[in-house]
Amino acid sequence: MVAGLAMGAFPDADFVLGFFKRQLFLQYHRDFTHSFLLIPFYGLFFSWLFVKISKRPHFWSFYKIFLYVLLSHVFLDLLTSYGTMIFSPFFEHRFAWDLVFIIDLIFSGILVLPWLVSFFLKQGAQWVCRGSLVGLAVYILFCWFQHGEALKEARHFSKGLGEKVIQVAALPQPGSPYRWALYVETKANVYQGFVDLTRKDAPEPISPQSSFFSRLDSLYYPSRNIPFQSWEKMPDSPWVKKALTSEGVKFFYWFARFPVVKSVNSTDGRHRVEFMDVRFYLPGIRLPFVYYVELDDSGQIRSEGIVEDGRRL
Repeated sequence: MVAGLAMGAFPDADFVLGFFKRQLFLQYHRDFTHSFLLIPFYGLFFSWLFVKISKRPHFWSFYKIFLYVLLSHVFLDLLTSYGTMIFSPFFEHRFAWDLVFIIDLIFSGILVLPWLVSFFLKQGAQWVCRGSLVGLAVYILFCWFQHGEALKEARHFSKGLGEKVIQVAALPQPGSPYRWALYVETKANVYQGFVDLTRKDAPEPISPQSSFFSRLDSLYYPSRNIPFQSWEKMPDSPWVKKALTSEGVKFFYWFARFPVVKSVNSTDGRHRVEFMDVRFYLPGIRLPFVYYVELDDSGQIRSEGIVEDGRRL
């Protein structure tokens, strides 16, 4: 059990990179520690290590445990929308199935509660845990079905745009498997909307004093009645073109799924361009991972970096 828990945590050991530089974390999180190609080698190394630590000559027993645990960790990460580089180091594409929000209490409850109950059972504990896995599979299939319904809403909106559509997506949202953020990307724009597949009426208006949960609830609209916000991907600005030559901006475009130019401002000989990944944007609630570039009148880059919560990092 100790060996399995240790291996379950191992792939996320890449979080330590964030202590050195945030960009390192963004670049390498869910990278080589989550690679299907490297998992067999991780299993071999840690099996040898645990044989040495435990003084128990059960190398292949450890290996079977580690292989199953590592594969299940990566599989579960694929269910989210963050993106996992399962073929690292040979292929850096981030795969994401967009089925489950990164913190899903229903998903966690199906696993954790039966596991806790099994500790108090003298008989039948294995069947309780097996039943939780069956329940988890049913829940994932349910989320897959809801994801398909949400994609229908995005495609319905895209048909009325009169623009060539590059991609559509539906990303899971916190709190409910019925809530989805919808995205339609065209050559010039990214469109974002929010749907609650069970909602019948439009949300109630909110005030500045409204709670976080009220503001979150107000984002989601019923099917076929979804207001979409439009973001221009690339304004015609010489400062944007200059900013795009930055290595930091190139990295941002590699990481971002729906990158847009958030703003272009010029003051006192300084020209600031801000880029945003609409994937992480919740209107009035969250604006994370904005990358800025500041240039002078000659087009030289004077500063750049990640802005979070109004602070430069």
